[in-house]
Amino acid sequence: MPEEKNNKKKNEEQAPEEIEEQDLITKESDEAEVIAEEETAEDVNQSGEESPEWQQEKEELLDKLKRKQADIDNLRRISKIEQAEAREYALHQFLSRLLPVLDNLERALESARSDENMPAGHVEGLEMIYKQLIQILEQEGVSEIEAVGCKFDPNCHHAVMQEKSDQSEPGIVLEELQKGYHHRKKVLRPAMVKVCGE
Repeated sequence: MPEEKNNKKKNEEQAPEEIEEQDLITKESDEAEVIAEEETAEDVNQSGEESPEWQQEKEELLDKLKRKQADIDNLRRISKIEQAEAREYALHQFLSRLLPVLDNLERALESARSDENMPAGHVEGLEMIYKQLIQILEQEGVSEIEAVGCKFDPNCHHAVMQEKSDQSEPGIVLEELQKGYHHRKKVLRPAMVKVCGE
């Protein structure tokens, strides 16, 4: 029994020491936090400006961000240009395939005009269709290539015949055998012509 009392006394005596140790650990951890905060505060100048290291890193990140944004803008611009070119090419191909239909309609109209037995209403109907088709083509930027009386231009004329003529100079287009067309600045189909030879 006396030994148990002695152990209790020892435990009671040690308890305040343990409390003191815990207080010391707590104080040390608080001091460490304060030191860390002070070190962080040292990175910022008294005027509120960031340290040179932080400033440099910030500028590098901003520079990278600007470069990425510029790359995205360039990709968008290139994509828009490519889409516009693809649409223009598709329209150009469609209009090229439409020209033989226009040629046939012109032949039908000429035949109807020259036929005396053709009712006037039929001729008027063909003329209305022809005018409407020409109007649509003009709205899309299609225009006829001038040929007769013009100097032969290999870029927009296709010479299939050559004929000597005293009434015209060499290299001048004498006759248009098939109409040619421009689509805006591009040649949709060259005009098939007969040229005055030397």
